[in-house]
Amino acid sequence: MATAIEVLKQLDERIQSSVNRIQQLRRENDQLQQKLAETERRLAEAAAQLKQVDSERKQHENERNEVRSRIEKILSRFEGVDLG
Repeated sequence: MATAIEVLKQLDERIQSSVNRIQQLRRENDQLQQKLAETERRLAEAAAQLKQVDSERKQHENERNEVRSRIEKILSRFEGVDLG
């Protein structure tokens, strides 16, 4: 049978092991929170870039439609012209 001193020693070792594990988990948690914050920052940047690109795409599409419309108007003027 274990003596009181041996029981206290085992209890102390378990407590120390638990304290060490808690410290390790806190460090891991801090690291994960930093990674999450960085990921959220990068996601916000990507969303802003996507919004900008989409805006530029719409502008280019509008410009292309305007050019197409002007070309169609010019070509329609030539339809009635006899070039031969």
